[in-house]
Amino acid sequence: MNNQEAFDIAVVHLLNQAQRCVNSNGQSQYRGSRGCKNAVGALIPDHLYWNSMDGKTVPQVLVASGPGYERLREHFRGVAPRLLNELQDLHDRAGNCLPSLFRDIVLAGGSRIAQMFGLSLRTMHLWVVYRKIPGPQMQQRTEPGDSKGSAGPSLPCRRTENVAVHREEMLRRIEAERREAHPSAEKGTIEGHTPL
Repeated sequence: MNNQEAFDIAVVHLLNQAQRCVNSNGQSQYRGSRGCKNAVGALIPDHLYWNSMDGKTVPQVLVASGPGYERLREHFRGVAPRLLNELQDLHDRAGNCLPSLFRDIVLAGGSRIAQMFGLSLRTMHLWVVYRKIPGPQMQQRTEPGDSKGSAGPSLPCRRTENVAVHREEMLRRIEAERREAHPSAEKGTIEGHTPL
């Protein structure tokens, strides 16, 4: 694992989780109830995690002796310990707040950390963009013979029909672009191209 991978995994995990992972005393936990993890806990694979890690700081975990800690150090070999501390600090300082505010804090802190370590914000920006894409929408369908269009309950749209229509439209566009690019070529004869 390198710095960029550690940053991407930890920040996206915190953005998705949208809350801190703490015990009943408010202390940060690498792993908690209902699958929550703190920033560094998100970087530790299940086979390298032990309950005895909780309550230890990142530096304490990185210098701890005992079975398995050597493999954990090897796992983090390409990651700057200072980056792990910054990611953990981002998690710990976010406090108890609404998920939207937690995400704003993580985005601002993530930008600061990326700048400190010369890391790319691409994954974080992609998360922001994908978060805004709406999912499948429900459409109101009317019963036959209803002139006002408000008969009965709303039914889900036929997603498979919509996908098929969209696919057919895309195939028509691709074929039209192919014909424009190669007007004299026969269909399916462009360098092994087979019609869709």
